[in-house]
Amino acid sequence: MRYVCVTLVLLLLACQPAAAQPPVETDPQLSPPVLALSLSDALRLALERNLDLKAQQYDTRAGDAEVKKAYGLYDPTLGVDYAEGDSRQRLNLQFFSAESKERYRRFNLGVAQKLPTGADLNLEFINFRSDQDPPPGINPAYESDLTFSLVQPLLKGFGSTVTEQGILFAVKGREIAIEDLRETAFLTLADTRDAYFEVMRLRDTLRYREASVSLAASLLKENQARVRAGVLPRVDELEAEFGLKQRESDLLDAEREYRDGLDGIALLLNIKGEIALSEDPVGIPELHADLPEGYRQALVKRPDVQRRLRDIERLELQSRIARNAMLPALDLGASYGHKGLGREYSDNLDDLSTDRFRNWEVGLTLSYPLGNREARNEFRRSEFERKGRQAQLGQLHNQVRTEVQAAIRLLSVSRKQIDVTTSGLAFAEEKLRTLLKRKQVGLATTRQVLEGEEDYALAQTDQAAALSDYNKAVTTYYRVTGRLLEEEHVQFVGAFDDESQSLLGLEP
Repeated sequence: MRYVCVTLVLLLLACQPAAAQPPVETDPQLSPPVLALSLSDALRLALERNLDLKAQQYDTRAGDAEVKKAYGLYDPTLGVDYAEGDSRQRLNLQFFSAESKERYRRFNLGVAQKLPTGADLNLEFINFRSDQDPPPGINPAYESDLTFSLVQPLLKGFGSTVTEQGILFAVKGREIAIEDLRETAFLTLADTRDAYFEVMRLRDTLRYREASVSLAASLLKENQARVRAGVLPRVDELEAEFGLKQRESDLLDAEREYRDGLDGIALLLNIKGEIALSEDPVGIPELHADLPEGYRQALVKRPDVQRRLRDIERLELQSRIARNAMLPALDLGASYGHKGLGREYSDNLDDLSTDRFRNWEVGLTLSYPLGNREARNEFRRSEFERKGRQAQLGQLHNQVRTEVQAAIRLLSVSRKQIDVTTSGLAFAEEKLRTLLKRKQVGLATTRQVLEGEEDYALAQTDQAAALSDYNKAVTTYYRVTGRLLEEEHVQFVGAFDDESQSLLGLEP
């Protein structure tokens, strides 16, 4: 009866879920502490430390810097020109030859500004001092010119769309980079969730194998005692010993897979030290999956769909610019200025302050390349590319619908599989319990008990796999419907200028 009690106790221990173990105190000088992770901890660390996600955040910040760079179009341009010189030349006169000399100093100051309409606005202040030999009427002479000029395109190049095309393209590039960041976050969180539930399955499998080894060891000990007592033949002892060796081999494989799974999570989270999973049981989250609603949300929230839309918008912008380039170039030019001249610089400035020596001009300039093949074919190219992207978007919509349908089916099948494995586990447990009792009275062989125990271990691992697969199916549904970031309370912060702050964060 002592052996019966031992085996039944081990069986009951194997049937019960593992209880939470108290933390083991370790000497930090001997080994580094083990980091115990819950699912929320793993997802948080993935957002903070995953290197692929960090790299994509830098790319997104680069896209924002490109937008700010493009706005430099409207930065006023200041120009300063200063020069001194000496000019000498021979004069060719009718009765004699002579030489002329001139020493001069030039100082010019100008400001240029681009306007949203496409106009170029310029303000220029020109100063020139000349000392000539032979001297003219005024020598030395200060000569200045203050001129305001404007060149406004009326057809080709007119409007803010053409003027700000660099800004608009940069904005679309930043939007695409944000969608790339969201997609990287989707993949990172999905991989982390799947890896976490897979390692939980491997952990439970490891524990079931440990219980299986303990039960096989107990069975061997019992058979050895009965062989020594002459109740069982030697072959039963050998069979039990072989069964123990098989289970020890399975235990080593389970431990290896579990350690490999932990290493995979550590790689995702960029953790160098040893990690472990918290003792939280694998849950069965309730989820209402609806095809029309899931499809609608996917079209709005999925990064790949939104990235394709941003790309089409970029091509539409390109087409509008290319259409404008097909027009003739008709530019309105206007200028107004005052001139000054004097022996003293103050006299020169007095002339500038009046409109006595004003100068103005208004005119139109027309140009058009005959044939204009470059602009026409650039427009055709952009239109063909846009229509191609729209066709790809339609195909992506069909693919999204198919993926949502498949995810819903996977949820349904995975949920039913949990019920199947639960029934199978109950059956295998009762079968093993009966075999153990029958063996004590000689109605069951060692082989039958080992087979029953193996069926029970497989039923446990099947149920662990069913729980893991269902949670992975939940992850897949959230991913294909675009709800993964929302369900994990991840939001886009958008703090582009502060590199110490992540662009993605958890909602408070």
